[in-house]
Amino acid sequence: MDKVVFFTGAKPPQTGGELYNYQLSQYLEKLGWQQEYISLHEKRHYLRLGNIPIIGNILSSLIFAVILFKHKGIFVEDHYFSRYLFLTNILQKKLTKGKIVVIVHLFYGYDSQDKLFLRKIFYQYIEKIRLSFADLIVTSSEYSKSEIVSVGINPELIHVLSPGLDREKFQISSNNNQLDNQGKTKILCVANYIPRKGTIHLIEALAQIERQDFTLDLVGNRKNNSSYYNQLKNAVEKLKLTEFVVFHDGSDQENIKHLYSCADIFILPSFKETFGIVFLEAMHYGLPIITTNVSAIPELVEEGKNGLLVSPGDSQALAKAITKLMANPNLIKQMGEAGRKKVATSYYWEQTCSQFFSIIQEED
Repeated sequence: MDKVVFFTGAKPPQTGGELYNYQLSQYLEKLGWQQEYISLHEKRHYLRLGNIPIIGNILSSLIFAVILFKHKGIFVEDHYFSRYLFLTNILQKKLTKGKIVVIVHLFYGYDSQDKLFLRKIFYQYIEKIRLSFADLIVTSSEYSKSEIVSVGINPELIHVLSPGLDREKFQISSNNNQLDNQGKTKILCVANYIPRKGTIHLIEALAQIERQDFTLDLVGNRKNNSSYYNQLKNAVEKLKLTEFVVFHDGSDQENIKHLYSCADIFILPSFKETFGIVFLEAMHYGLPIITTNVSAIPELVEEGKNGLLVSPGDSQALAKAITKLMANPNLIKQMGEAGRKKVATSYYWEQTCSQFFSIIQEED
């Protein structure tokens, strides 16, 4: 039985992707497999070398190859760090003959629908090289699998393992919803403060709604995203929404559970999601969802059934969707129940991790 070495981000996890990796690692540990969980965020001073044009990635890759060469076994690496692990992967394949499993959460540069042909071809080539070392690839949605295939990767190497919902962490209280709404529609958005989440358009949409009987709770990690966070704060002040919008710390898990329990509507106007664990959390709490009709989102949120879908970046369409739900309490309840039923018997981490274990066993 080979040792399994995870190369991933923050520990404890701060994002959905990091949580995914961590859950897999913890499952193997419970089964008694020898494994190691290496946070490359702890070596972020080396990652910064990648900002140096051309030579930066070479230098950081060389440093990581030296540091990580001591590790033997099956490598499980978050694709986000693949550009820093180029030489490490060469050593793994050529010298130790070890297996490499790559977990792809998101392509940050490549988009198969990119209208700029040269940029699309460039990133397509880069991503194909980065994934060329993988003995198998794990990803979270059919959409993500199609993106990986579009760069020229054999689909037989790709396994779609949907994330799970931490039901113990997000226990539902007996008096769930309407806890302290005081007659106002409570809107919730859980997303890191980064442009890809499209939160600025949610704020702009609220400014277009005539009825002012709502509140918006924004939950995110602003530690490393202060620029966009400041942009959101400025927009709230400029549009005179300060009494309606509250910013919350994304690390306060108890508060997040409380906010889910109190919320009426969940909104995430993202430009791209290869899954979205927060959608599972919202459905678990019986919340209807307003989001965008892009990437993997329609695999989870069905138009008119458990939510409403709008085009990304369209604050006017977002405002109409919000107004529609606010005016129809029965529709809120109906969509919320449909979402709750959707996740009631599926999206369990145990199932996801068990499938991953089977894959690793085949590679061992």
